[in-house]
Amino acid sequence: MPVHERASLLAAGLPKISERQDGELSLASWASMAFAVREWLRPRVGDEPIQLIIETPRVYAAAHQKGDQNDLIQLAGVVGMLGGFLPNVASRRSVYPRDWKGTVDADAFIERIKQRLDAAEHLRVELPIAATLHHNVWDAVGIGLHALGRLAPRRVFPR
Repeated sequence: MPVHERASLLAAGLPKISERQDGELSLASWASMAFAVREWLRPRVGDEPIQLIIETPRVYAAAHQKGDQNDLIQLAGVVGMLGGFLPNVASRRSVYPRDWKGTVDADAFIERIKQRLDAAEHLRVELPIAATLHHNVWDAVGIGLHALGRLAPRRVFPR
């Protein structure tokens, strides 16, 4: 039986751009953000082939919307740029938010994500200074763990 090495988290963080180019909803701005991601990844991942797994934004009916829906346009633009801009992408796929996190409370889900990382992987998570942005990094980690099958709820069976 072949032994498969468990995929490991190489890096997680929130790259910063120096300034937006030509307004936040412009191609130049999206390219700038994608370039920042590429430059952030380079020293952390090197030439390793990567799996690009991106959350596809969802637009909900007005009664169920949270936040500014224009942010989804911004996200979709950056996602499109990343899909073609990153080197060494071995595979690409997307997931919807409900596919990977369901309807579990956000704070409880972040705890589940943290529990699925080993000590070395925890050290590779670079959280931004602003605590209000931490959930973005944990969501990215959760999407990756979901894609690897490491995020499913653990079931305990009585003996």
